[in-house]
Amino acid sequence: MEPEFWDKNPFKFILVDTGSVSIKHFKDSNDLSLNTHSTIQVLKVMQPRHYGSNLNQPKKFSAPFDPTGYIYWDYIDVWTNVFWHQNNKFKHSWLIYFKNNTVYNFPNWFLQWWNFFGPTSQIYLEQVQQGFEQFNRMFNNQESRIPADLMYFSSFALSWIFSWQYRYGKTESSKQFPPLQGHAFVKWWTQFDTSKAAPDQVKNWFQAHPKFVKPTDPKTSLFLNQKSRLAAFLASSKSKEKEEEGSSTKKEESESSEENDDPFYQNEDDCFGISLEDD
Repeated sequence: MEPEFWDKNPFKFILVDTGSVSIKHFKDSNDLSLNTHSTIQVLKVMQPRHYGSNLNQPKKFSAPFDPTGYIYWDYIDVWTNVFWHQNNKFKHSWLIYFKNNTVYNFPNWFLQWWNFFGPTSQIYLEQVQQGFEQFNRMFNNQESRIPADLMYFSSFALSWIFSWQYRYGKTESSKQFPPLQGHAFVKWWTQFDTSKAAPDQVKNWFQAHPKFVKPTDPKTSLFLNQKSRLAAFLASSKSKEKEEEGSSTKKEESESSEENDDPFYQNEDDCFGISLEDD
């Protein structure tokens, strides 16, 4: 039964237990055992450094569960495996969306997930397409490893629908049995308020986040970037010099203090009057 499946599903539990997603299931009013669709809100995507230095070191769940824990590679896999859930009618769908006012720091492997499970530009409504074109013109993609469409969707908390079904593939000969293949589909969620991602909202977003704005002159951008790095390097060098000077002064003061405290240096009469020039 599906409720039991979801209660004991490690794919879902890893994502929920790590605070990465929020999942809700909706059932058929005529069959409460049937999940017709589910929503999944992306709250965060855990990077390797957030997991720990040893990615193979198991982490225990916060509640009793079988299995008792997971490793980071399990965490990566569940981002794919959780979406393969299907009901017995083969009509289950996922509404995927991001959280408002959330800054995401996606690891590199998540970009592959986005390429497969993310939306395509063919499903954008006109206002969203215009908003994305405005975003793409202003976004400094040369300074970011995150693609513009992922940045656009995560910044404006956009949503889309993902589903999959089995289909028979084509064969080269009529004597061959057709292969059974899984096909994925994405479409736009029509209830989303597209005005939130319109071109004017995109401009307002870049005014609030100027570090993502693409410079009008690439040479100027390169010069300013190098200038900024040089200034940071000089500042760190000066800071290091001051620390070394302070350390040297403290060392001299410490040595002087040690000499005053040492009985060997307190008796100067033993060497008084000796001149090396007389030898």
